[in-house]
Amino acid sequence: MNLRTLKAALAGFALSLFAVAAAQTPVDDGVFTVAMSCGYPPFSMPLEAGGCEGFDADVAAAIADELGVEVEIVQAEFSGIIAGVQAGRFDASVASHARTPEREQAVTFLDSPYYFGGGQFFVPADSEYESFEELIADGGTIAVDRGGTNQQWLEDNGYEDNTATYADVPTSLAAIRAGQADAIFTNPIVGGQAFRTAGMDMEPLGGLVFEENAWITIAEGQPEFKAQLEEALDAIRDDGTLLEISDRWIGVDIVTPPSE
Repeated sequence: MNLRTLKAALAGFALSLFAVAAAQTPVDDGVFTVAMSCGYPPFSMPLEAGGCEGFDADVAAAIADELGVEVEIVQAEFSGIIAGVQAGRFDASVASHARTPEREQAVTFLDSPYYFGGGQFFVPADSEYESFEELIADGGTIAVDRGGTNQQWLEDNGYEDNTATYADVPTSLAAIRAGQADAIFTNPIVGGQAFRTAGMDMEPLGGLVFEENAWITIAEGQPEFKAQLEEALDAIRDDGTLLEISDRWIGVDIVTPPSE
């Protein structure tokens, strides 16, 4: 073999190694490492024995099962999860992330959400109001989490004068109980859990006024891995596993697209 032939062979071998490496995905080691906060019931909550349970945890486990690998759930501060995915510390996040332009600059979102939510108004069951428009016209006060997308929606739509901000949903409910607010604007899933915990009989005042869906994220530049996850997510949606998880933790269907 002459020098030119040897160089060509080595170059071809190097290209072959590169192609194999490029085709590898994060789960090729047999473990799907997933980040979530474990502090967002009923989606993720800490287990006494360690680890997490909840809707997000079961979705991650079902996807891992479909991929034929083990799942490793890592508890992380919510504010640092996207950065952790971006840096490759986690294979993915299944952490109820809404899709925002800022996050899209950092990570890749799967093509479809794994559950559907949004903003909805709720009032006490004995409220005199029968519509959101009636509440606004009467100068009613709407309690909302401070700094969230629900507050932003109210302000963007000109309802700032009717808005009272609070630290979280339980605090907003305390304000309603104390007569300081007439309604709450929140995600119906999170709200429903809080209503039950607070022992308050709350009713929706109309349907969702905007959608804020939840997405799985991975690091950029992984088309093969993205395709694997999307195929697994489609599979657990089509065979009813995703709906079973929704019924188990939420009690209602939050996984079927609203348009269907």
